[in-house]
Amino acid sequence: MIPVFDFDRFLMGFSLGIHIILAVIGIALPVIIVTAEVVGIKRNDPYYTRIAKRLTTMLIVFFAVGTASGTLVALELLFLWPKFMVLVGHVAILTLYIEVFAFFLEAIFLGVYVYSWDKFDNRYIHAFTGVLVALGAVLSAVFITMLNAFMNTPVGFNIPEYIKTGIIAGVQPLAVLATPSTLVEVAHVVSTSYFAGGFIFIFYFAYRMLRSTGDERLHYRKGLNIAFSLTLIATFFAVITGILSISGLYAFQPEKYAAMELDLYPQTHAPELLGGFYSNGTVKGAIASIPNLQSILATGSANGAVPGLSSYPSSTWPPLVVHFMFDTMVGLGFGFGFVMLIIFFMLVLKMHPFDRKWVLVLLIAAAVVAVLLLELGWATAEIGRQPWIVYNVLLVSQAANTSPIIIPLAIFFVVFYALVLPFTVLVIKRLLRDRPVANEQV
Repeated sequence: MIPVFDFDRFLMGFSLGIHIILAVIGIALPVIIVTAEVVGIKRNDPYYTRIAKRLTTMLIVFFAVGTASGTLVALELLFLWPKFMVLVGHVAILTLYIEVFAFFLEAIFLGVYVYSWDKFDNRYIHAFTGVLVALGAVLSAVFITMLNAFMNTPVGFNIPEYIKTGIIAGVQPLAVLATPSTLVEVAHVVSTSYFAGGFIFIFYFAYRMLRSTGDERLHYRKGLNIAFSLTLIATFFAVITGILSISGLYAFQPEKYAAMELDLYPQTHAPELLGGFYSNGTVKGAIASIPNLQSILATGSANGAVPGLSSYPSSTWPPLVVHFMFDTMVGLGFGFGFVMLIIFFMLVLKMHPFDRKWVLVLLIAAAVVAVLLLELGWATAEIGRQPWIVYNVLLVSQAANTSPIIIPLAIFFVVFYALVLPFTVLVIKRLLRDRPVANEQV
């Protein structure tokens, strides 16, 4: 029989998988809007102003749906993981408390931004209110990520006492804002949010370019210019922070690191294993093994030692499927880098890549893969921490609500979330269809 807490895992993973898409849209979209508005003001180009106004309609809908989704995820944390939330309530609640103020910042200035077009003599003041919307959105992500960093590298209370007796003592509430993994995790989440969210709008603009002509095509082309430029920057930082994240795992979560690299034993001169799977105490089916590369990447030296799973009881090993997930993520990442470099050099050489159908099709495909990468990255990170909900402190099985009522609740939430994204897209499509680009003045 499947343990009830596996339903908790599934429901939380499914809900977050949907919510993260709404979240990255909500983080990236205000930046694209403000950039379009500022460029429109600076160049006196009404096309960019029109882009900003039309995207603001999208932002209102995504903000409403994202808020509802985020509220539901917060309720799931309370329902599904009561013991975890008791620990968070004593030690790490500050992250959630401050996140509420970031949400207030976003919500208040979104209202100001939407209803104050042409109300300021200095149009840059209106754009600045959009900057505050973007700041509130990204700060919400920052503070939620701080809670995730606490789950990966817990601090701020007497951990040995808690493990031994279950008593939460020696609480230092400010420590949760600066765990050993906070800085790199926040940097990676922010950059990948702009990366994935930006690609979603690259998809939108590229798709609309393929289906439009004349003035309407020019409208979407200028939108694609902005989305691609911002996403290119985000991609660079996502790669850098991703490399730093792996180094962080080596230092602070060696068991997860060993599972992702499929290192069965501690070793120096560790090769980088491509592919492969664990079977009967050995690794089989590897596509390739690059000598010394893993040690060099992890420690800066071929002599550097990397951890192995044999140093830990098998009961606390993460599911070793994370190695396949990690390899897939890295492989897709290299493919992404190649695509972005091709288009970047075409832009540098003034080859007008966005006027070529094959480039637009390639960008649409890349955007789909970008969302897959986002989901795969989060899944690798969270599955890699299993069986712990708070690393080396609290097991998922200890934190979960094991009441059978979770099963019908899970079915209900899955159905609800399965309808959220299609419904959101349908609403936005209907709103914009009633406002054709050709009918809006430029």
